[in-house]
Amino acid sequence: MTPASTGRPTPSAPSAPSAPSATGSPPPADPLRTPQARLLADALGPVRPPAPAEGTSRNHLTHQQLGRLAAVLPPARELLHDGDWLAALSSCAALADPALYMTVVNHHVLCLGSVVASAGPRQLRAADLARVVDELERGHRKGVFLVTEIGDANSHLALRTTAEFDPAAGEFVLRTPDRGAAKFSSVGVPGRPQSAVVCARLVVDGTCYGVHPFLADLCDERHTAPGVTVSGAFGVETLPLEYALVRFDGARLPYDRWLRGTARIDGEGVFHDPHGDAGRALRRTLDVGRPLWATVPSAAAATARASAVAALRHSRHRRSHGRLAPGAPVLAYSTQQRSVLGASAEAFALSCAAGSALDLWQRSQDAGGETEESAAAETAFSPWAAVDRRLSAFKALAVDGAARVSAECRRRCGVAGHLAVNRVTGYAGFAEAFGAAGGDNRLILLDIGRALAEEDTDEAAHAAAPPPAEGTSAAAGTDDPRWWPRTVGVLERRLTARLRAALDEGRRRGLDGMDLWNPLLERARQLGEVHTLRLAARSVADAVTAAHGHDPVGRALAALYGTTQALRLSGPLQWAGVLSGESAASLESAADRQCAELAPYLDEIAARLAPPEDLAPTPLAAPDYAAALHSALSWPDGGDS
Repeated sequence: MTPASTGRPTPSAPSAPSAPSATGSPPPADPLRTPQARLLADALGPVRPPAPAEGTSRNHLTHQQLGRLAAVLPPARELLHDGDWLAALSSCAALADPALYMTVVNHHVLCLGSVVASAGPRQLRAADLARVVDELERGHRKGVFLVTEIGDANSHLALRTTAEFDPAAGEFVLRTPDRGAAKFSSVGVPGRPQSAVVCARLVVDGTCYGVHPFLADLCDERHTAPGVTVSGAFGVETLPLEYALVRFDGARLPYDRWLRGTARIDGEGVFHDPHGDAGRALRRTLDVGRPLWATVPSAAAATARASAVAALRHSRHRRSHGRLAPGAPVLAYSTQQRSVLGASAEAFALSCAAGSALDLWQRSQDAGGETEESAAAETAFSPWAAVDRRLSAFKALAVDGAARVSAECRRRCGVAGHLAVNRVTGYAGFAEAFGAAGGDNRLILLDIGRALAEEDTDEAAHAAAPPPAEGTSAAAGTDDPRWWPRTVGVLERRLTARLRAALDEGRRRGLDGMDLWNPLLERARQLGEVHTLRLAARSVADAVTAAHGHDPVGRALAALYGTTQALRLSGPLQWAGVLSGESAASLESAADRQCAELAPYLDEIAARLAPPEDLAPTPLAAPDYAAALHSALSWPDGGDS
């Protein structure tokens, strides 16, 4: 029986590629080449990577950069509803300095975002709150977001920090019950004023009303605030900032520091919230993450593109002296081509997915902030998917993809890839850190897989639709950008059917809860991952279709992306019956052929993926790497640079 008669997508030989137009221009929606990005780049100026044994606090440096950014950014209420501004801010900050990006996320998206989302105009007129918000908007005061508690996994679902209402004073009293409930963030040390949005359980007259956000001052230029304890600074290697633990021991907050939305406590000390119960309060508090999930894909795509272009240019210019071909450029080797061009193709795909995520969020903003998710959506592993499943899926997709791209590019550049001055290792650290920050990717994927297997939603219905029957005609060959979207869609449906069958069998045996799910967690995670890859495949296909045949290089990158992902998932594709062993084996030659077809267009690939040169210069991409590295370094002994 031939593969075509089994209904399995079959890699096939390509038709001759049409000649691309060597425009080298980036996609129109590139957030790095907008007027907003130009303003941000000019405000930041050159931002160097961290130096060894650096004496200046990185937190203080990024705090200074917040002030420069504030000079060109629109007011927070406007910024946090403008996808173009947020995408440009995220992309530029992540490229210039991943530690600055973490600072921007904490300050603008999470801290000021909580204020914008939950403090009404009347509340913002309160003198105390208005003063702090003004200092935050000007960048004089740094803002952070305190949600994670160090003692337990999934602490978001069982926070223990409390904010108890004192009716006599009309204030809230923040308390950390024990060391395990200490909060963690990039607070650093006193020396500049800092405030935090603290996620805490609201307690009124002995009753807990769920998790709510409170705006608390942590320190001024000299001292921590009364009732606040900040630990000494400690580091995180992947993102070079100072981090600290924060505890509260009776810190008092005025009533208007409660970012309460529509909730209130009346004059009799009675709590009212017309829009939900304690469970929904947590989701509303964490809804501030939606702009983050909408724009972290733009930041991740920017770092992936920069990594891929640096590795591509370095591989073209760097000579190798192996005995097979002395003096040949490193990129002459097929293994380097597959790796570097595959990374470029994935960076291209991540850019397409970033555009889809931003569009999804912007449409929800235009519709009044409503999502298409069920308001009653529940999750088993984390709160993130319940807030916005599709945006959290794009976040996990983008960060995991950027981690693959930057790690592979770093590996393929040898020791040069590990030098901070060349930036790739910083981008790898960014992606590694954001695998857990902003919603843990593994937990997001687990909840997505669980939902696809159990819920009656549009996405679950797609995943559960019957796969093509035996005898269905084969899909187009791998050089057709439609091949991978169809193939990964079939895989998603097969994995969904298998997980649903396993759940049904477990329930017939009387299993539930942990006993039911624990043996199936890896299946759920894998289904969640494949679902995110289908979202990316659809984004790429949409971008190629929108070009109406006028972007052959984009079409070729899309094909190589699909083949590369199919190789990575060749095991599941075979045991799920999507590809035969013979078809899977032919993917290797398909990838080599696609790389060879892209070889004449390396300049165009680099030009369309590269960031503006003045935003994040790196010696790694220079034609003469040795000379560029010499120029980038200081020479304290007066040596000739």
